[in-house]
Amino acid sequence: MESGSREAFAPPPFDHKTPVSSITGPPDEKVAGAKAPPAGKPNAWDHCICDYVNPVVARVKRRPLFQKIIIANTALIAFVALAIFYFNEKYYQSSSWERVSLFILGGVAISVLINYLLVRLAFHPLDDVGEAINAIRAGHRGIRVPETPEDPQIENLSRSLNQMLDAMESTRKRAAASVIKAQEEERRRIARELHDEASQALTGLIIGIKMAEETIPEDMSDLHERLSTIKELAHQTLNEVHNMAVRLRPSILDDLGLAAALRSYGKELSGNSGIQINMQLLALTERLSPELETVLYRVVQEALTNVVRHSGAGSCQVRMRRTDDNVQCLIEDDGKGFYPGEVMTSSAQGHGLGLHGMRERIELVEGRLEFESEPGKGTSIFLEVPLSNEEAIW
Repeated sequence: MESGSREAFAPPPFDHKTPVSSITGPPDEKVAGAKAPPAGKPNAWDHCICDYVNPVVARVKRRPLFQKIIIANTALIAFVALAIFYFNEKYYQSSSWERVSLFILGGVAISVLINYLLVRLAFHPLDDVGEAINAIRAGHRGIRVPETPEDPQIENLSRSLNQMLDAMESTRKRAAASVIKAQEEERRRIARELHDEASQALTGLIIGIKMAEETIPEDMSDLHERLSTIKELAHQTLNEVHNMAVRLRPSILDDLGLAAALRSYGKELSGNSGIQINMQLLALTERLSPELETVLYRVVQEALTNVVRHSGAGSCQVRMRRTDDNVQCLIEDDGKGFYPGEVMTSSAQGHGLGLHGMRERIELVEGRLEFESEPGKGTSIFLEVPLSNEEAIW
């Protein structure tokens, strides 16, 4: 038999909305002769009860799990208390109903209170889990869910969540490290091309203009003036290309190290912006690892760029020192300040990208970065990076 004919004999799919009679076929004579249950009061009474019960049940279903348990236990205690009261009145009548009612109400109140305290105590670890998840969502990625050995199920849940968060954090860090490494390589390549190709072409152009000036008679003052203007424009373009190459990847960072690169950048930025930038670099005579020098230079560069663009400050202090275990840096300005939490959690496009980038780089080397600022009180940025860390991505 063909598959088409087999499908023709297959029973139709069941649908809850389809009447039963349409599935089972017409009733036989015995069933057709049976009397149907009388309609009227029972069905109307059931419908009336459902109108009151269903909304209550729906509201209870929307309550948190803690409240559901409290409601269920309270209803159970109240039902048992009413049953005791009923049987006492009907069969025993040991005392007056006022005294029994007072006793039962007191027992119900004490039972509900004890039930509330015990359930609240039992659900407290879940509250800790919720608070930790909310903190992680707000940007505190180093927080983990506390593990409570008193409750094996919650402990297993907390451990699973922490393992998932650790795996996600490790994946995020490795992805960020790959992106930043690729970005630095691209910066280095573009800076080298600007220095080797564009700068050489502009230098050749300036030399050609000078040679043209020497061959033109001195009485052609208009032409001399035009060539002088072109030569000045070529000089400006050459300087701009050089500055662009330095901003992309300063060769002094690779050649002379972090201290020389920061002093050079601070001097250049101070001259261009008019902001007094003071550098105090202590115990940085020895070279750090190339990755660590790159991270520290980029973070300080981003911080000083934000000072120039947004702070409106008149001066800025950069204090960096190396100890036996780490490198610490404090950047302070006397600008207008801001609220770091609002900027970093803002949904506006472009807001807080520099701060997030600074924190991202510091986390790659297992360091810590703190912002302290208020409107009208300037800004302080503190960072600390360990010199050696096996868990660092870079």
